[in-house]
Amino acid sequence: MKKNVLFILCVCATIFSTSCEDDFLEVESTNLTDQAVFADPDLADAFVRGLYTSVRIADKEPGHNGDDTPAGFGRGFHWAMWSSVSDESIYSNDDQTYLVQRGQMSPSNYGFMSTSWGRNYRNIREVNIGLTNIDTDASPFEEDVKLRLVGELHFIRAFRYFELLKGFGEIPLMGDEVYELNSDFTPLYDRKSIDEVVNYIDDELAIAINNLPDDNGARATRGAALALRSRVLLYAASPLYTNGNNDAQKWQDAADAAKAVIDMGKYSLVTNLDPDPAENFRKFFVTRTATSEDIFTRFYMETSSAGGRAIPIERMNGPNGSGGWGGNGPMQNFVDDFEMANGLPIDDPASGYDDQAPYENRDPRFYATVVHNGMMFRDRPYESFLPGGLDSSDGNEPWNTSKTGYLLRKFMREDITLNDWNDMGTSPWRYFRYAEILLNYAEAQNEAAGPDASVYAAVNEVRERAGMPLLAGLSQDQMRDRIRNERRVELAFEEHRYFDVRRWMIADQTENEPAEGIRITKDSGGNLTYEKSIALDGRSFDQKHYWFPIPLSDITASNGVLKQNPGY
Repeated sequence: MKKNVLFILCVCATIFSTSCEDDFLEVESTNLTDQAVFADPDLADAFVRGLYTSVRIADKEPGHNGDDTPAGFGRGFHWAMWSSVSDESIYSNDDQTYLVQRGQMSPSNYGFMSTSWGRNYRNIREVNIGLTNIDTDASPFEEDVKLRLVGELHFIRAFRYFELLKGFGEIPLMGDEVYELNSDFTPLYDRKSIDEVVNYIDDELAIAINNLPDDNGARATRGAALALRSRVLLYAASPLYTNGNNDAQKWQDAADAAKAVIDMGKYSLVTNLDPDPAENFRKFFVTRTATSEDIFTRFYMETSSAGGRAIPIERMNGPNGSGGWGGNGPMQNFVDDFEMANGLPIDDPASGYDDQAPYENRDPRFYATVVHNGMMFRDRPYESFLPGGLDSSDGNEPWNTSKTGYLLRKFMREDITLNDWNDMGTSPWRYFRYAEILLNYAEAQNEAAGPDASVYAAVNEVRERAGMPLLAGLSQDQMRDRIRNERRVELAFEEHRYFDVRRWMIADQTENEPAEGIRITKDSGGNLTYEKSIALDGRSFDQKHYWFPIPLSDITASNGVLKQNPGY
């Protein structure tokens, strides 16, 4: 326990542009007891701050080399992103993503997600330690400080349980128990129903909402707790979580939860970074200060001396012709879902789409999200054509060539070189932003009541910022399709798509489509020919893949009492 507390206190500072004080680092772990930590308001605060991150459990995870920071919620920018186990992108160097794309997940290995079970339950136990020591009549804190810390702990615990819920479905609940090696673990083998888990998370968030302030630096706020509640209830109303039943009340609850964030009047879409919608959108994701759109954000420091940066995301996802590693290459499947600038999908005969000039007149967000052949990227045009393209497999370091012919532009700073290791990896990771809340509301309200004026207002606010035509005159089914596509392009690479297609129960369609890229051939006259290609063969999805498998090690440790998800 003492070692765990000391570790948490030291690593916690990397998330919030602070670092452990020298005199604290000199404290011997043998002298640092739980009683000493929670009797000191500064140490207790540092303990809570540390729970926003977690330790490295496996290779190629955040915190792997001392220069990048520990894992937070989800995965963020690190190496293969969540996008590369969905139909958004293919990761150039695999890193246990191909087995997910090919439907080869097992209880012994389900890719980089295999640490989700252990990581989140470990963090929940640590939250329980904090609550056991802080949320007592005897704790030595001013009442407002105590309320804030307790609110943060309940927010973190809710977030961790939601991470487990959306991955595994039915899960055990630990309550407030701090399990030790000699504890009775039987309650941890009892997987609760989805409704029970959702209700538990909602109760946690009710405490957080009541306790948290509107402003709390980069830590959890009332707005962050309301935003998490919006996401949780949206999932809870979705087909996967209701066994395919359409529960209008659950959709209304989700709409009301999103509306509560909107009604705060605190957040708004960023529109003032550039008059061009594409540039405004691009600049938002590399803006390293809080904006009106940010609800809950992880910021990174410019220096690596305190472990404050993410991995060098610009190098990881850059062009091989400039020494980049190809990274998370957007799929053609994803590119094709960007509408034309006139608001029509590319398969509409009236759209004006030309498959031999495929990048002309597209949704402005396409140009801010995807690097395509011929686009000026950093200081030169990106060349993915064959033969001889600087960034193709004929170019420098062919093993780092994008498998799809495209590169990720979203989040990438272009004002630094790919050799500037001290500046790379400083773009913030936005856990919640206002655009998601608007789309959460539009989806839930459309399901609850159809496309009323408030649904149009919410989705069109997002489209207007993007420079896209406003929606009008749609049926409920048509609006559903447009909202889903709006999430696809607006929230791309932000860890939504993998779970969205599952909660909608359309993954058996989207994840069984071939993983496509683009092959561009340049003839002797300089003319280009565009042809779709297979970027990764064998892509496959089965019904069991709607949920992760419970780790085999935990099934074994329970002597088979802990039940496995169906199909594994």
